[in-house]
Amino acid sequence: MRYYNENERLKCVVEISTLVTESNNFFEIKDKIIEKMLDVVHPAKACVNLFYKNNYEHAYLVCSQTLDHISKVFPIDKPIGVKIDFNEYPKYIHEAVREQKVVYIENVFTDERALDERDLAIKEGYIGRIVFPLIVNEKVTGFMTCFLTEKDKISDDDMNFISSVASLISLSIEVTSKNNDIQTLINKLRGAISSINEATKKLYLNKDINSFLNHLSKQACNITNSRESIIITNNNKKKNKVFSFYSLDEDEAIDVYSILNKVIDDKTIGAYSNEVKSDEYSGMVNSYIYHKLMNKNKVIGYIACTNSKNYTKDDLNILSILAKQVSVAMQLYEYSKSEVKHHVLENELKVLNQQQKLIMNKGNKELGNNRELFYFHKPAKVVGGDFYHTIKKDENTIVAILADVMGHGIVSNYMVAMIKGAFKVLAKQYDKPSEIMENLNQFLFDEFDKMGVFATCIIGIIKNDEHKMLLSNAGHYYPIAVDKDNNASFIKCNKGIPIGILDEVSYLDKEIDISKYKSISLYTDGVLEIKDSNKEEFGVERLKEFLEENSQLDKTNMITNLKSKLWHFSKKSNFEDDILIITLREK
Repeated sequence: MRYYNENERLKCVVEISTLVTESNNFFEIKDKIIEKMLDVVHPAKACVNLFYKNNYEHAYLVCSQTLDHISKVFPIDKPIGVKIDFNEYPKYIHEAVREQKVVYIENVFTDERALDERDLAIKEGYIGRIVFPLIVNEKVTGFMTCFLTEKDKISDDDMNFISSVASLISLSIEVTSKNNDIQTLINKLRGAISSINEATKKLYLNKDINSFLNHLSKQACNITNSRESIIITNNNKKKNKVFSFYSLDEDEAIDVYSILNKVIDDKTIGAYSNEVKSDEYSGMVNSYIYHKLMNKNKVIGYIACTNSKNYTKDDLNILSILAKQVSVAMQLYEYSKSEVKHHVLENELKVLNQQQKLIMNKGNKELGNNRELFYFHKPAKVVGGDFYHTIKKDENTIVAILADVMGHGIVSNYMVAMIKGAFKVLAKQYDKPSEIMENLNQFLFDEFDKMGVFATCIIGIIKNDEHKMLLSNAGHYYPIAVDKDNNASFIKCNKGIPIGILDEVSYLDKEIDISKYKSISLYTDGVLEIKDSNKEEFGVERLKEFLEENSQLDKTNMITNLKSKLWHFSKKSNFEDDILIITLREK
């Protein structure tokens, strides 16, 4: 039996630390972590179990390669792991989870705590077992188990080493959880804005304010996972008139209006509570969240939801966006009834479309080292929020930005113009895309917040002579790269929070060796959301396949083929959203 020295353990910890810091997905690296650990310690095998959403009724076995040793007992059939009743585990594992401590059972055949697992131990050929709890934010999120045969020996140094690995696994789980939370928030926000845009179109076409508010109250209920929602405005004729109420339980709808009037604070614009302690409301409202509707500095009503299992700050941010959109839509609706005619709006949108073209008309760049940067932009019928701009910082450095403002029309065009103005200043002041992004967010936050919109964004600095590009991502799609062997793949970079949601956000940089690739493409969601006759979306996989198949072509033929591909897929020549694709490629 070989014994491992401290240097080998230390080298392994460094390798595992590198895996954890370079990945934001625990499930992609979990097996590599276990494999590296088992290279330098003596357990015959190890596996990881996770609890999901702080639910300790079931533990999910998530290792795949290490499960080959125990596949007869726990067959693999689900990507999130094999679901096992936690009560089936021995008492000492419950002890390790409950008391957040390492538990070492040297011999399962003599320790009474392992009485129920002896048949399993005989079948699988192990005699000892060690449990390491995985702790994230002072809560046990799972546990790692090491199995020992009669030949395996564990020293104190080995125990310390495995404990270090368990801590790194916990860190990876925490990073993954935060990344998923951010992505969930982005998806919720995208859904909210998309729903609002659709309802606003119908409001403009049908002039039906009641249908508009009914749609929004239902969306508020769904997005915040609530049981009831209500939108109320202060009307000159009838103060506190209920405009819209929605309930999942129509037959047992409660009197939310009278209850909310008692809990909403006059001094607070928005708030939530998950613990409503009042005998008066018992069984009716257990939790609530609200945000007031504002017209300049005047409160004109509120939008509120009740009885979700757990409201969060993210829910309040989303409700804030809904509230602002309701306020703007109602004001525009009142204005349109007396002032706005359809042809006037059409003319204004045409003007805005021309403005947007002017904003992006210098995006094509010829670079040295036989490279070029070019874009394809097909605007929608209405003005979209897609935006691309480049600045030549010096002979070898190009700074580029791609942004997608969530929304259409005058507001999005206004925000696009603001992004361009701020970007032109900041790109010359800072040398890292993360610094530009952080200052862009701070610079524009108040305006975004006032307008009730946000923007996903990618900023890249291309250092052509050094054959590298630095990227910073604010909630946008991953770039697609085509390598020298003509294989397309995603360049995964840390997704930060979109700009305009929080006033102070930190972003990270990703360095890319561009000499490895034929092309690197950035894109907005317009091309992904094009639908065919069966309502199936074009999607990111089709785009990746297209870029792979057309990487050999020059830009003219590539754009021609893209137009043809989209027409054959959708049978349309005009689309609901802007199409914007930017490509850095070898000529």
